[in-house]
Amino acid sequence: MRHLIRRLSRVGDSSSSSSSPPTSPAKRRVGKPPEGHVPVHVGDGSEAERFLVRAELLGRPALAELLGRAAQEYGYDHQGPLRIPCSPAAFRAAVASVAGAGTGVGGAGDCC
Repeated sequence: MRHLIRRLSRVGDSSSSSSSPPTSPAKRRVGKPPEGHVPVHVGDGSEAERFLVRAELLGRPALAELLGRAAQEYGYDHQGPLRIPCSPAAFRAAVASVAGAGTGVGGAGDCC
């Protein structure tokens, strides 16, 4: 799991502005994520959502547990965006627990 966290932390500088939201539902756009963020696909099928997560949050216990589940299900050689095998609501709750309760966790269009 440390290998995965190190690989993801290289995506961008984790010292990005602390005023940016910890995650945000991604708009359908082509290009690289903002510096210091990692694209994450959460859920399967029709309920799947894409988020941009600050890389610095991936080492926190609640998200590290989800990364462990992802490694078990998809392996470390998975190409493309990081996939998390849980519901979007459970992912939002995990992000809220590591980023603080005042992060504005909400539905599509809200920061979470």
